[in-house]
Amino acid sequence: MVSVTEATASLVLQIIVLVLLIVAVALKNRKKFRQHGILMTTSVVLHIITILTVMYPSLSSYFSFQNTGSIVIDADLIITVLHVAMGLTAVTIGIWLTASWHLKTDLQRCFSNKKLMKPTLAMWVIAILLGIYLYISIWATTLQQSL
Repeated sequence: MVSVTEATASLVLQIIVLVLLIVAVALKNRKKFRQHGILMTTSVVLHIITILTVMYPSLSSYFSFQNTGSIVIDADLIITVLHVAMGLTAVTIGIWLTASWHLKTDLQRCFSNKKLMKPTLAMWVIAILLGIYLYISIWATTLQQSL
C-alpha cells in the first residue's frame, strides 16, 4: 500500500507537471518551440517516474485490497478507470511525440504531429484533475485523522 506521504509527493509532482504543461503551451504560443519541447519532455519523464513509483503500486494495491470476489461499481472506481485510461493514453502519445521530436532542430516533423498535441494535452490535464479528485477522495479521511 502506498503511504499518504508517497501519495502527497506524487500529487505535488503532478501539480508541478501541470504547471510545466501550462508554461510549455505559453512557450509554444510565443514560438519558442525548442523550450516548449524541452518542458514537454521533462513533463513526460516526471509523469513516467510517478506512474512507476507511486501510481502503479497504488493501483495494484487498491485492486488487490478490493478483491472480495465481487466488483462494487461506485464513483471512485469509475473515476479511477477513467484516470488510468486517459493518463496512460496521454503518456503513451506524449512519449511518442517527444521521442519523435528528440531535440531536433528541424521542426517540420514536429509540426506534422500538431493535430495530436491538443487532444493529448486535454487528456493529460483531465487525467491530472481526476487524479487530484482521487487523492482527495482516498486520502482526505486519513489526513484529517492525522491532524
